[in-house]
Amino acid sequence: MTSDSGYDDTYVALDNNLGAVTWRKAGFTFDKETQPPQELVFGVFGPDMLDGPGGVFLGLIKETDKRIYPSFLGQTGYDSFCVDLRDQTNTATNTSSPQLILSKDPMILNDDYIPLTTDLNRRYKTSVVHYTAKASSFIVNGQPFLQIKKKKPTYIIFDSGCSGMSVPEELLQDRYIQARKNKEKSLWGNVTVTFETQAGKEVQLTAIKPLTTPLDKATLSKYRGNIIVLGLAFLNGFAMTIDIKDGKVQFSK
Repeated sequence: MTSDSGYDDTYVALDNNLGAVTWRKAGFTFDKETQPPQELVFGVFGPDMLDGPGGVFLGLIKETDKRIYPSFLGQTGYDSFCVDLRDQTNTATNTSSPQLILSKDPMILNDDYIPLTTDLNRRYKTSVVHYTAKASSFIVNGQPFLQIKKKKPTYIIFDSGCSGMSVPEELLQDRYIQARKNKEKSLWGNVTVTFETQAGKEVQLTAIKPLTTPLDKATLSKYRGNIIVLGLAFLNGFAMTIDIKDGKVQFSK
């Protein structure tokens, strides 16, 4: 049973779907035998939101501004999580089984991690603290993407709720010009994004022909860097571990 949360309905965008969300309240626990239910506020998505990717959405953002409705992790004591999208096929059912692991303690115990940055929230006042890192290179079809050559920082938002990749309209236009000049057969045939870890190593996330959509231009107009959202097309095959308080993200094969 759910009850009225006291919050008004909202109209939101998620993975390029627009629709209404009703905010309810109910008891929730992952394990009734070891944890008593905790009253949590959560969003109930309408059909417009479910017709695209389908299913139920569990947001993993923790830190939000006071004007934003409560996040799932913000209402719990979990400060770390792992979205494990490595191939773990169940031989009995021949199905893959992604896993979500939550922890109240740090899960990254070495220097093989990518530092996260809070620039988008701290400097540009985004309403939530996205899990964002700066890329050291962005390669499309074997060529450096021309905007990355500029001195602007390139912010990469990791979002398991996104199917492919989202980029600002300006970068879409620049990419079209670059591809036409080089007579490339595909705008986004092979995309590789590289990051430098705290230990000085490189981590690469790659996708073949990722579904690429424009970001909301109005929302991004005040940001000075290139902002790109990477979704499941890049995250599949990895376990993505994030220590929120420590500002770390780690990718494991």
